[in-house]
Amino acid sequence: MTDFKNIPLIKPQNNLDIKNAIIFLHGYGANGKDLINIGHEWKEKHPHTVFISPNAPFNCDWGGDAYQWFDLTSIAPEKIGEGLEKAGPILNKYIEDVKLKFSLKDDEIIFFGFSQGAMMGLYHLCKRENKCAGLLAYSGLLYENKDFEGQIKARFPIRIFHGRDDEVIDHQYSLKSYEKLKSLGFDVELKIQDYLGHGINHEGLNFGLNFVNKIFNI
Repeated sequence: MTDFKNIPLIKPQNNLDIKNAIIFLHGYGANGKDLINIGHEWKEKHPHTVFISPNAPFNCDWGGDAYQWFDLTSIAPEKIGEGLEKAGPILNKYIEDVKLKFSLKDDEIIFFGFSQGAMMGLYHLCKRENKCAGLLAYSGLLYENKDFEGQIKARFPIRIFHGRDDEVIDHQYSLKSYEKLKSLGFDVELKIQDYLGHGINHEGLNFGLNFVNKIFNI
């Protein structure tokens, strides 16, 4: 069972019941603290939500508090695929632990992935038995393994956001992800943000919050 004492999380205040969750999946070389502040911004509108931001499972060579879902020394598709497959069981176990810990179902959980975290969400969540409430995918890409389409079990709403001037992952990857997911029958929307690099700005946060408000009926 995951030790939630060591994970950045925000529980509802005043002993309010937990009705749903947002799980943040950070990017390469970051850690759980990187995205948890978004939960602090959103918690007033979502007082029954638990916000959870785990560290990725593997340390980066940088040392310190730098973590990765998988190694990115090579961006060759086969290397990304190997990394995604290795990290997948860890993510899936974590999701099950969250469900057990907070008495939640898959469709009561929204995922917020940035960069490498978005890759994890786009690749793995659709292969789970039950659909989640939704996925926000920022500055990432959709990796397709062999028979990707045949492995899809769950369809859920997806919102994709990407800076047009991203110097790390070209925004064209999100355009391709959008077209592919749309062709596969997903409820998917895309926003390409002008004058933004590899990051999330105020418009991106509003884009995400509007999605969360809609899914969680606020």
